[in-house]
Amino acid sequence: MIKRFIGFYCLLTLIFIFPMVLSAASAQQLTVVQPRRDVTTEGSGFNIFGASDPEKGLYINGKPVTNRTEEGFYSIFMPLSLGENIFTLSQEGQRDVVRIVERRPAALPPHPTMNIAAITTVFPAVEEYVSVGDTIKFSATAPVGATVKLNFRGDIINLAPAHRFPNPREDGRIYATTFSASIQIPAIDSTDEIVNLSRPIYIMEWDGQVFTEIAASIRLINRNAPFYATVTADTAWTFPNPTIAGGSGWNLLKGQKAAVRAISGNGGWVKLESGMWIERENVAVTLEDEVIADALTAGQYVKGEFRDRIIWPASLNPAARVTFDGNVLRIYFAMQRTVPPINLSDIEPDEMFFSEKAVGIYKGTPYYAFTIRDRVNIEGFYTSFENGEFALNIRRRRTLTGGDKPLLGFNFVIDAGHGKQDYGALGPMGTAMAEKHLNLINAQNLAAGLENLGAKVTLVRDTDIFFTLQERTDISRRVKPDMFISIHANSTAEITDATNIHGITFWYRNPNSKPLAEHLMTSAYNVNPMTTRNMRANHANFFVCRPAWTPSVIVETSFMNNIQDFAWMIREDNQRILAERLVRAILSYYSKRH
Repeated sequence: MIKRFIGFYCLLTLIFIFPMVLSAASAQQLTVVQPRRDVTTEGSGFNIFGASDPEKGLYINGKPVTNRTEEGFYSIFMPLSLGENIFTLSQEGQRDVVRIVERRPAALPPHPTMNIAAITTVFPAVEEYVSVGDTIKFSATAPVGATVKLNFRGDIINLAPAHRFPNPREDGRIYATTFSASIQIPAIDSTDEIVNLSRPIYIMEWDGQVFTEIAASIRLINRNAPFYATVTADTAWTFPNPTIAGGSGWNLLKGQKAAVRAISGNGGWVKLESGMWIERENVAVTLEDEVIADALTAGQYVKGEFRDRIIWPASLNPAARVTFDGNVLRIYFAMQRTVPPINLSDIEPDEMFFSEKAVGIYKGTPYYAFTIRDRVNIEGFYTSFENGEFALNIRRRRTLTGGDKPLLGFNFVIDAGHGKQDYGALGPMGTAMAEKHLNLINAQNLAAGLENLGAKVTLVRDTDIFFTLQERTDISRRVKPDMFISIHANSTAEITDATNIHGITFWYRNPNSKPLAEHLMTSAYNVNPMTTRNMRANHANFFVCRPAWTPSVIVETSFMNNIQDFAWMIREDNQRILAERLVRAILSYYSKRH
């Protein structure tokens, strides 16, 4: 199918937008972009780069710099000795540029100390809510060498120290460490909706003295407690643990509601019945008058051309969670004790997106597990609530329309990374041609190529303005495009030798985005002929790759701190070739049999 569109690629070159760029830039003034100023590091080497007069020799500490481009860009990876390393770059007719890179030995993690022996930072510091079966890690800070115990509901539990050295008596200082023990919360015989378990008491013995510290209360949420959280933020992310580390894969919207299973993290996190945690600032927590047993009633499967829906009448908008591992899609319900039925009588089995349907309970939360049918490509999924109906929306891959507008009906969001005060990575031209500039050029070119083939394209930014990462994903959520591509340019750490690191890379987070990232990587791998990267897509927890409602990928076009890559990226003919290659890859992605 792709062959019928080859003839249109010549048209693409006519409508690409090429903002003014120094495609054959010849720098005249000697500049050092990295390091921009004197720096301190623990690395054993440092990547120095910038621009110079290409017609004259360039020297560092009197030795010629050989890694240069015809534009005058230069790069050299210099080994570092401990202490000050002075680098003088010189060129005929130019003022010398001097940079000092101080290498200090790698610091050992410090051993915290105490002015006086004490037991501090006991857990919990604020009131904690838990459920039966939860594992709670009790902890306190105390001197190394002390004996610390916990009195919890009359049980005495020994706490183990994280460190047993150094010996605090050898140098007169009092070293501190964390003492801890984990306890699983048992079932409590009580008819109360929320039970005050106790305030844990920490007991420390040190040099013949006994110290005690009382922590905040721990309260048990019984299953019959009408204790609910309602999302108050316009949009909020959920996490597998009470921390943002590791990123999020699921988004909730204002008004969604779920039972509360725990409140932790010094009160900053709320655990919902789906098993996920949400920041407390994004929800209102209330103890209501009665339990809501089942918010959803019997649903109906509704098939569409590129979107299937399972719709349940609902008395409210439950904070359900959907997961997908590339083969099985699960929906974990909220405000439900059993899974709501689905009426499948009006649809043929081979027309559904799943081949098998299973029911399960995960820590008291009911769920459906749908095994995806062979040759069905799940592009995205999300829940919605409108006019008293809660829906699970499943997006299938669209098909090309044919003719001279094969992308007619398609919708894309193209995101040019960084912007305004956020320059992104710097190359040898510094802020005059930073990552944000190249991202915008490449985004505009890609958008023009897609629009020429009939697509509707939303550019997150079409000028030098700034959007937060959340604002970029909000645009994606509002549009719900067929594809979200965020365009960036790569870079490496200052202490990494970037001399032989070249080429394009693609990144994804969620399994529904992996096929797109892999296809684009394979299709565009050698667009930069110097590429040395592995021909595989990369998995990472990048923020703009969180959305599950559409395939969401990042393309890193090449490396800003590799002078050959940078020289390749700023040339207009290469920018045109990159956009053409991406358009061709997108067409072939949609033309694949499925």
